[in-house]
Amino acid sequence: MTKKLIFTILMFFPTLIYAQGKLTILDGNTKKPLASATVHFTSLEGKTIKNTYVDKTNIKGEVPFPFKGKQAIIVSYVGYKYTFDTLDGSNNHKLYIEPTAIILDEIVTTGQFSPQSVSNSVYPVHIISEERISSQAATNLRDLMNTQLNIRIGQDNILGSSMSINGLSGQNVKVMVDGVPVIGRLEGNIDLSQISMNNVSKIEIIEGPMSTIYGTDALGGVVNIITQDPVSDRMQFDANGYYESVYQVNFDGNLRFNLNNYNFLASGGRNFFGGYSTVDTSRNKQWNPKIQYFGNFKLGHDFKNVKVRYSLQYFNEYILNRGEPWLPYKEQALDDEYRTNRLTNSLFLNATVGNYKYWNTLFDFSYYNRKKNTYYMDLTTLDKVISGNPEDHDTTTFDNYLIRSTYSMDDPNSKYSFLIGTDLNYETNIGNRIEGNTKKIGDYALYGSIGWQPFQNLQIQPSVRFIYNTNYHAPIVPAVNIKWDILRHFAFRASYAKGFRAPTLKELYFMFVDANHNIWGNPNLSAENSDAWNASLNYKLPFENSILDIGTSFFYNDIRNLITLAFIQDTKYSNVNVGKYKTLGTNLTANYYTNRLSLQVGFSYIGRYNDYSDSLNMPVFTYSPELQANLIYQLPLWDIQLAAFYKYTGKMPGYGLGDNNQIIEYDIESYNTLDISVHKSFLSNLLTLQIGGKNLFNVTSIKQNIATFEGAHTSGTTTLPIGWGRTFFASVKINIK
Repeated sequence: MTKKLIFTILMFFPTLIYAQGKLTILDGNTKKPLASATVHFTSLEGKTIKNTYVDKTNIKGEVPFPFKGKQAIIVSYVGYKYTFDTLDGSNNHKLYIEPTAIILDEIVTTGQFSPQSVSNSVYPVHIISEERISSQAATNLRDLMNTQLNIRIGQDNILGSSMSINGLSGQNVKVMVDGVPVIGRLEGNIDLSQISMNNVSKIEIIEGPMSTIYGTDALGGVVNIITQDPVSDRMQFDANGYYESVYQVNFDGNLRFNLNNYNFLASGGRNFFGGYSTVDTSRNKQWNPKIQYFGNFKLGHDFKNVKVRYSLQYFNEYILNRGEPWLPYKEQALDDEYRTNRLTNSLFLNATVGNYKYWNTLFDFSYYNRKKNTYYMDLTTLDKVISGNPEDHDTTTFDNYLIRSTYSMDDPNSKYSFLIGTDLNYETNIGNRIEGNTKKIGDYALYGSIGWQPFQNLQIQPSVRFIYNTNYHAPIVPAVNIKWDILRHFAFRASYAKGFRAPTLKELYFMFVDANHNIWGNPNLSAENSDAWNASLNYKLPFENSILDIGTSFFYNDIRNLITLAFIQDTKYSNVNVGKYKTLGTNLTANYYTNRLSLQVGFSYIGRYNDYSDSLNMPVFTYSPELQANLIYQLPLWDIQLAAFYKYTGKMPGYGLGDNNQIIEYDIESYNTLDISVHKSFLSNLLTLQIGGKNLFNVTSIKQNIATFEGAHTSGTTTLPIGWGRTFFASVKINIK
């Protein structure tokens, strides 16, 4: 025993004598310390008893030098490149290591105190990378979300596409571009097909309650679309042409350059869709023709400690809804034209005001205008005359002013961090179909969050939001998030959040009446209140050249006074409070990454509350499954990228109330979606060609089967639009740097 003790002391004696400096390992992007990084030391002096030593960094990313003089350093950390260096152990050194390409876009900003890696975030953030967007050839947000797990897409021929997250949809899902909420909801939903993927660098999705940080519309989750910034060191130009066999033709381009230390970006494009019907027997289309124009201008300049960015985004859309020819001679018809304009002006100020102290402010003015006009069409002369009926026309305008400011301290060397912020929103709605023609609403909030790390592997982050709403009394909204690193690569996250959502101006006062819709606002709506619980487990298993990421999660949402669109009488629909609504579910995912392969599979099971279970002997929840599988693979021999994106959307059962107040059982059919693509670059990425197919299972619509019991058993079937069937596409992109 004594000999072993003496030998141990002699082995580490040089460490005790000669260790004079320390080494700090930091993330090359965020400049934050990396705890538990493995560091191999090899002495180059040739005089030590033991010339190699292995140690791990502490919570501050620090590790002492074990030897005197020069020593070779090898740093390894999961998700980062191996780093080699030769340093003098007599001094203090900082070593920045870069994330590896195996895990893409690891740094997130949505909901964070400061830019943070995904693994360190207290929120379960899901990232859709630029590579994924490009591989799927997604031209808009609808295309991209159509194959996402836990997200279900709805479609209306006039109002556009919508999505639900974890069974919650409409106003409970906040959609943002660079942290700025997208305005222009129709019946509570943002039309996803209006949000172009041009100039998008990644998308950050947080499934679950974010109501204390982002306020209203954020109970179900947050989708933050992050666009590319201007470059600071070179000029870059790219242009893209896209053709799809359903007669969709798109062109877009981006230009980035630097002039006198000012960074510029200009991007824009045009999307054209000629309309489509499964059987083209009439001028009236199942999918209406549309033309979209979009543009984005950015200007940025970096001062000593302040980054200033200005962004101007513009969107214009024209939709033509051709009516059926009139009988008996089919010489005339009524056509509806819809024109949408959206303008977003944003000024971003991001300042570093001290060591790990940040001040961020956003000033935004957003404008939304939608016009609807009806014309009498003479199909023999092709002349059109505007309708003289005032009810056939409508112009609706929304203005939204937003000031959002936060001050945060996020020192990795401290057990405490915090964020305080203000959120000031003022919205005006003007239109003939708005009760009183003009309505205004203000929503002003003060919120804060504290991060506490009592132990190295445990983070506790409570937060609270104080709200003043000009139309409704708002409660205090609290939340708490926990992240516990059970093992080095095994993380547990849990959260609880209370939610409050005041009805929007559209839900209260807007009327939307045309040949296909008869929707009226309801000024007597009550505000929604809710509670949400989320929990997840995530395990990353690193190998030498790959990573296996396995995760499972559970959620439960309980909403009181849920606002939804309901049938009133005849053909009239209106927004109503339905009392209570709940969703619960779970999912299991497995992701495998190498430098050439990205494989993702997932399964989810979502339950939605049955309103009639309280009074009748019926199931409390109705459940629907989803299955997802994505593959991106780089063929090394020909340098070709292959990609496939599959999703199974399971049958969704439900219950409703029939004409005679009898309970109707119905189910919405399941369907499969598959997109594939082949992608190859030429001339050092100067030219990129991509071909592929979308919706290869040729799904156009699904059936909603309704069973009624009125005398003898009868059944009825309606159809819900999904897509325009199987298509093939080709894309050509030019990239000049």
